[in-house]
Amino acid sequence: MDKEEDGYERSRRGMPWLALPYDGGDGAQSRALARYFDVREIPTLVVIGPDGKTVTRDGRNLVNLYFDMAFPFTEEQVRLLQELEDEQAKGYAPSLRHAGHRHELSVVSEKSGGGPYVCCECDEQGFGWAYQCIACGYEIHLRCGRDVEAGGAVGAGQ
Repeated sequence: MDKEEDGYERSRRGMPWLALPYDGGDGAQSRALARYFDVREIPTLVVIGPDGKTVTRDGRNLVNLYFDMAFPFTEEQVRLLQELEDEQAKGYAPSLRHAGHRHELSVVSEKSGGGPYVCCECDEQGFGWAYQCIACGYEIHLRCGRDVEAGGAVGAGQ
C-alpha cells in the first residue's frame, strides 16, 4: 500500500516476515486485501492458518514482542507467554533510577497502567511490563532497566 516503491523496499527490508510484492501504481491487490483484513496501518502482519482462516491480525505486535516464540500465534501461546512474563516480572525491583531519565521509574503492567510503548532505552516496541515514569510517561523494558543508584542491572535476567 506504499505510494512509492522505494518506501516499500525500505520498510520491507526491516521485516522478518514474508511480504506481498509491490503492486505498482494501481494497488488493486493491496486495496482488496486491506479491505478484506480490515488493515488500518502499514506494515500489518496477518497470520493465516493452514486451514486458510485468520489466526490473528496482530501478528506484527506478536513478532515484535515475542519474536519466534509467538509461533503458532494462538491465543493459548500468547497467554503462556504473558504468564511467563508475569512470573519473570516478580524478579525485578519495584522501582529504580535510570541513567537515561531524571525521575524514578516504577514497574507497571498492562493491568496497572502500562500498555504498548516504545522503549526509550533500545527503541524497540514493548507491551505489558515496563519501568515507567508516572510523571512524564518515559518507559523502558524491564530488561533495559539499569539502576544508577545500585550501580548496575536490575532483575533476574540481567
